[in-house]
Amino acid sequence: MDILGVEDTHDRGAPLTGHSAPLLLQSNPFLRSILISLMRDAGSDDVMVARCAGSALAAMGQRPPSVLVSDWNDHDTAEEDRLRMVRRIRESSGTGFDRTPIIMISQPRSRREIELARDAGVTEFIVTPVAPITLRHRLQSVKDKPRKFVQSPRFNGPDRRRRKRHALGPSYKRMADVDAGLTTPMGAARAAAVALVQETQLTGDPLAVRVARSLQRYISFIRDYTPVEAEIAHMHRAALAQLTRMAEDGNPLREPVVTGLEEVVGRRMKRR
Repeated sequence: MDILGVEDTHDRGAPLTGHSAPLLLQSNPFLRSILISLMRDAGSDDVMVARCAGSALAAMGQRPPSVLVSDWNDHDTAEEDRLRMVRRIRESSGTGFDRTPIIMISQPRSRREIELARDAGVTEFIVTPVAPITLRHRLQSVKDKPRKFVQSPRFNGPDRRRRKRHALGPSYKRMADVDAGLTTPMGAARAAAVALVQETQLTGDPLAVRVARSLQRYISFIRDYTPVEAEIAHMHRAALAQLTRMAEDGNPLREPVVTGLEEVVGRRMKRR
C-alpha cells in the first residue's frame, strides 16, 4: 500500500483516527525509516507515513495532520512534483488541511529554487543530511510560532515576510507600508509592477512575462490608484495563477488567457 498508516513503536499500521499527528512523505525507504525515528525522538508518539504525493493527499483528507514533513526529490512524473502538491494543498480551501505547516527536506538547492518553494506555500526547509536538533527545532517552531496565513490571487500560504519592514520606500509584497505612511498607493503599485516583471522574467515563461508587462504598462499609464485599478491588478495576478495551474495540468491553451487580459486592459486604457 502507498499509505503506510500510522507508525507506532512497533512499526505496525494503525487507523487514521484520533488526535492530530505529523505526516511524513518520503519515497526512499531508507530515509523514511530514519526520519520516522527522528520524528519520534522529537516527541511525536505516532507518525502517519506516505510514500507518494497522492497517498499523502488522501491521508490528509482522512485525518488532517499537525504538520507535513515532505521530501523534495526531482521526479519525472507531474503527479510527484512536490511543489505542485504543495500548491494543491494551499488551494484546497475548506478541506481542513490547507493551512497545515509544511516542512520540506531536500539536498542543497539554489536560492531561486528555495524562493519557488516558498512561493508555493512551503513553511520551513531542512537541508540534508538532517540533524536531529534541526528537525526538532523546526517541528517546535511551526507548533509554537505559527506564521500568519495569507490568501491572495497568486499566493496561499504562510506569510513570506518573517521580519517587520522598517526601510523607507515602496513595498513589493504588501500594502502595509502604505498604511504606515512610508509610500503612496500609486508608488507601491508601480514598485510592485516592476518587481512582478523581474519575477516573471526569472521563470522563463514568455506568457507570464506578457502578463507582468501588461500590468506595468497599465500602472505607468494611470495617474491615480483607485479601487478600479486595484481590480485590474488583481486580474493580472489571477491570470498568472491560472497560467501556472494550466501549465501543471498540461493544458496547452494558455495564450488566450493572456490575449483576453491584454484586450481588457487595452479597452480600459482607451476609456481613460
